[in-house]
Formats: sequence, C-alpha cells, structure tokens
Amino acid sequence: MNLQSILYPKENICNEEALYLHRDGSFILFDGFFNLFYLEKHKTYCNIENLSLELKVSGIKRILVMHDKDVAREVLVDAIIPSGMERLAGKVPTWQEEQRLSIQLPYDTYDKGVLWFKAEVCDENDGWELNGYYCAVFENNSVDEKCRSVELAVNICTYKREQYVSRNMRALMDWKNSVDIDGNTPVVADHMHVFIVDNAGTLNSYGEFSEACEGNIGAGKLITVIPNANTGGSGGFGRGMKEAIKRRDELGLTYLLMMDDDAVFDPEIFVRLYGFLFTLKDKYREITVGGGLMREDYPYIQHAAGEWYSGFKVYNDHLMADLRDFDMCTADWMAAASYDEKIYGAWWCCCYHMNAVTEENLPLPIFVHHDDIQFGLKQRGRGIAFLNGVCVWHQGFELVFPGVKQYYNMRNTLITSALFEPEYLRKHLKVWAIKRYIGMLVSYRYGDCEFVYKGLMDFLKGKKWLISSDPEGLHKELMEMYREICPFDKFYGDVGLSSELQDVSEEAKKLERLREYYSHSRFESSIMKKATFNGWFLPADKELKIITPLDSPWATYRHKTVLLYEPATGKGCVMRRSNREFFKGIWRIVKMAFAVDLWRIRGGKWE
Repeated sequence: MNLQSILYPKENICNEEALYLHRDGSFILFDGFFNLFYLEKHKTYCNIENLSLELKVSGIKRILVMHDKDVAREVLVDAIIPSGMERLAGKVPTWQEEQRLSIQLPYDTYDKGVLWFKAEVCDENDGWELNGYYCAVFENNSVDEKCRSVELAVNICTYKREQYVSRNMRALMDWKNSVDIDGNTPVVADHMHVFIVDNAGTLNSYGEFSEACEGNIGAGKLITVIPNANTGGSGGFGRGMKEAIKRRDELGLTYLLMMDDDAVFDPEIFVRLYGFLFTLKDKYREITVGGGLMREDYPYIQHAAGEWYSGFKVYNDHLMADLRDFDMCTADWMAAASYDEKIYGAWWCCCYHMNAVTEENLPLPIFVHHDDIQFGLKQRGRGIAFLNGVCVWHQGFELVFPGVKQYYNMRNTLITSALFEPEYLRKHLKVWAIKRYIGMLVSYRYGDCEFVYKGLMDFLKGKKWLISSDPEGLHKELMEMYREICPFDKFYGDVGLSSELQDVSEEAKKLERLREYYSHSRFESSIMKKATFNGWFLPADKELKIITPLDSPWATYRHKTVLLYEPATGKGCVMRRSNREFFKGIWRIVKMAFAVDLWRIRGGKWE
C-alpha cells in the first residue's frame, strides 16, 4: 500500500525545491517537508505493521535511511559488474543501469520523529534517477483485517473560475493515467468521485474544461458536474454534500473531501489521503483530516494548518510557517499526533467521514464565509489530523479589500458566536460592532461601513429571517451597493508603493509585512489619534495617501484624500474625508447601540 510517493518540484504546481529535497555534495537529501514520513501520526492513527521504501534508481550507489538527523541504516546499491571480456576492454563497474530496491525501514524502532533518506550519486555529471514510495507492509495477508474500505467523494464548489478548475482537472487526469515504479496506476483513482457544483452554470460549455477532463464527465465517470443557482460557497458546498448523501449507498461513499475551486493541488493529495484512511485504526475511523494552506506567492510558506475560533476572531497558532526549514518541519507542533480539540479544518481542503455529513448538518444559507468554521466546530469531537502533502496552494487573503465579503464577515461572525459562544456575544457585541464600524470610518472605507452596519442589523433579525431570505438576490444588492460607493477600477499610474511590496530582493521584509497584517499591533494607535478621531477635524495633508489592505486603519491620519489600492488586482478607488459620512456614522453608531440593547432585553438569542 503506497502511503506517500517520493515527490519532486512540479512547474505548474510548486517549483520550490527546498520543500522536497536538498543537495549536499554527492548526496541528495530527501528531507524536504513533502518527503518526510511522520512516525507519531501513523503509529497513533494507523494499523501499519511494517514500513518499506520501494525505489527504482539509476546512478545511485548508496542509500542512507535517516531518523531525524541520525543514520538509522545504510544500504549499498549493487553495481553492475562487467564480464571478463568487458573488463579487459576497460569497462568498470557502474550504477547507471536501472535497479529496483525494497528497503525495510526501522518502523518498529522509533515512535516519534521522522524517517527520510539520503541518496549518494555515483557521478553527478552522468545524471541520476530515483522514484518510489513509502509502503505499508502487512504480514500473513492481514490487510483485510487491518484495513477498511475507502470510497472518497471530492466536493468542489465553483463560480466562474473555469480556468482554475480546468487546470486542476488537467493535473488530475495526468495523474490518473500515470504509473508508478511497478507500472501500476494510482489505486485511489478507482475509489474516488469528483462532484463539481457549478454555481454559474458555465463550466460544461467551457471548451478547455471538457478537453482537460478527457471524456471523464458524466454518469458512471470520475467527474460529475452539478449545475446550481448562485447560492455562494455555503450553498454550493451544501449542494455537493446533498449529492454525496444521496449517492452514499450507490457509490459506497465513506469520506467527503471539501476543496476550493481556486486552489492549486498536487493529485498526490489523494494518494496520501487514501493510504491514511485505508489504514486507520477502528477507533479513529471518523477522524477529520485537515489540509494545509500554502501560499501561491510564497509557495514554501504554510499560511495555516488548523485554526480555532474565539471572541469574534479566527486564531492560528503557527501562522506563516516557512517549511523550507527542517527544524520547522520537525518541531513538536508539526510532528505530534495530538491536536487541541478546539481545532477545526477549513474548506480549502478538509476531509470528513460521511457520518458527519447529514441532512441535519448542512451549512446554513450564509452565502460565503464561516460555513466551514461552523461545520468544523460541530465536528471537534471526532478529532482531527494533518498530513504533509494534504494541502493546497492559494492566493493570499490580505492583498485585496474584502468588498462585499465585509458584510458576510460581519453577519456570519455574529452567527458563529451565537451558535458557539452566546454568552460572550451578548456581553461584547455592542462594543465590538461599534469599534469595527469606527475602524472602517476612520480609514474612509465607506462601503465597509455600510456592510458592518447592515451585517449587524440583519443578524439581529434572527435565524428565521436568514432561512427565508434570498441569498442570491441579497448578494446582487450588496454588489451594486459596493460598486456605487467604492467604484474600484484599474489604476494606471505609479502608486508609490514601498519596496516592501515591489522589490523581489526584499522578500524577507515583505514576509514580515504580511505577518504584521495578522498581528493585533496594526490596530494600535496613539492617544492623539484616538482623541482626535484620527485627526478628522485637524488640518489635513493634501497629499494623496496610498492605502493598501495591509495598512493600519489609522494610516489615513490627517490625510484628506486616499487611494484604496489592491496590490493583487492593480485596482484602486479614490476616497475622501467626508463630514457627511462622519455624522451619518455617528447616528448609525447610536442606532447600533440601541438595537443591540433592545436585542439583549428580548433575551439576546439568535432565533
């Protein structure tokens, strides 16, 4: 059973070599994050009796099996010895011919840490090849006793992202038709079913998509496209869940993998997920397998792998981890099998047992944002695990303004708190909502002000209002509202951004700036700024101030005009200090405070 393949950089997925291997003289070190084998996780969760390293090599003369930083075993590759006549002709022993190796690993010797290996190249100039996988070994044909049947459904929701979906389906087809070192196609390819929920109804007519899928779309095929109304991510994922529930018995579905449409994945994700689920111990058969989120702009940075929610905020204890570093990859938090029960997995990549996916447990019709949080928080009792290689690459979230999503950020955050921390919500709602509104107002983000206000007021209307609302119609209304208030357009000019955003050579500074974005420190300010409402009524600087999503809300201090600029899209919108917006905001703050107080008097429940 292939538990994880030996991986190399791939041009259209991830080309960061240090995530896969390092080079040290004549040695190739397969100690990159994606080629480490984590012992504690597999020993805790899986019924694996023994482990072997199955390889096909050429140009390699020695393999050193490593545990952490120590050599655990040395394996010499047999050289091809020339015949007597060949020796007389001057031919010497060589390792250039392809050889098949099966190396028993010391799986029973260690309980923690990582296994990996070094390969010594006989002559770098002659080239070398090494392919293979980590293999679970079962003695006396005990695989039927130790393992379970796995049928994996993949749930992808999309809306007008045909290019992204086509790219991923092309990678999936290439992988499905590939063979391993023994000429076998991926086993999991015969045990998976891809449901693509098309909220725009445009995917089937996109030629590149049909071409990429190579006739694998339709009844009885690998891929099923499900046309759907534009009900947002929550509605689309919910529609895919319903399809999995409906076809659970027909297809024998045991697990459901949720995946974003605009994320890049390596199909190896399915190999590792299948191997892990196939070998799970019975007590962990309903465990959730969460996925890591890697950044597309810095593909070696893991933005998140497991988050938790408290006090209106999403927390990540190990944000922006650099996985090129061996010590980072083998740190206790990375290698351990135990996770705090508060941790949930996000839907960029997260796999649930089908017993968690029921009609009673479908996402609320909240369109986008917090659907995965709310669903994940309900599943915490099942436990969660994270595996290297079960991940996707995604664009950073902080290089565009939230726009219409600000409404969902506001309303859905309150819904999540109402469901999981109602006492905290009743106590802190008023202050939190007012501070959020003020933060948008002092940074001249008047569209966001509208959505903070409307998000709160719609939340206070209760659950019955949400259930009876038209999510698609509401979203169109919000889009039109934002376009009118903040007409973002392509900005053709020198916006004067600092080298922190422009100069590739300043990569460390850019990463530090990104990390600062997630720090509470950017919301801190001086007493002067607070006392003067960020200098609203002080003499203003007439210079156009560039404001990006990375900046503090206080960055507009004493500037009359700002350009709200998105580095990711190149779009900008000029906004000006407006006394009309200021006094409208003060009146709204009064109305928000009164509405929250009235809600508390009526019981402070969301129903």
